[in-house]
Amino acid sequence: MAIMKTEFMALWDGVATDKNARVMVLGATNRPSELDEAILRRFAQAFEIGMPDCKERAEILRVVLKGERVEEGIDFDLVARLCEDYTGSDIFELCKKAAYLPIREILEEERKGRKIPVPRALTQMDLEKVLATSKKTKVAASEYSDSRLQGSVWRKPKDSDKVQAVINGISRLLVSGMINQQ
Repeated sequence: MAIMKTEFMALWDGVATDKNARVMVLGATNRPSELDEAILRRFAQAFEIGMPDCKERAEILRVVLKGERVEEGIDFDLVARLCEDYTGSDIFELCKKAAYLPIREILEEERKGRKIPVPRALTQMDLEKVLATSKKTKVAASEYSDSRLQGSVWRKPKDSDKVQAVINGISRLLVSGMINQQ
């Protein structure tokens, strides 16, 4: 990783010194604490986009779940109200975790020797169940705002953050693998 970062920064410096270069580098994150200081210094400006409001969260839910098997009548506006302080990324993760619940039910039934041919449709209850245990990104977003105002260094990830990131990565792999098998 260090070699890749060094090469990236050397190339970036080369672009900055070439008078004929017409390159724009744009980055976006909701995990600013994980960004490298040396790379951050190369960005001329930073903009905070802000958190989506209730209407935007409802639209994000609709976009993320478009084309998925969902029961009719899900109250996206209600779910969006329950997702206060969630980023678009948080909502995406919420939907992925909720989509895993019907798959988990199939796995449990298969362990009992019963076959279920197709997972049931995602329900509003699935979304609400995952919401009860989901973690928001608001803390990371507020750290970003505070650090940009103060010009300070962002908090380094704790070991518990790294463990959670690994768990989330494994969860994503399992869900995508199961969805691809269908």
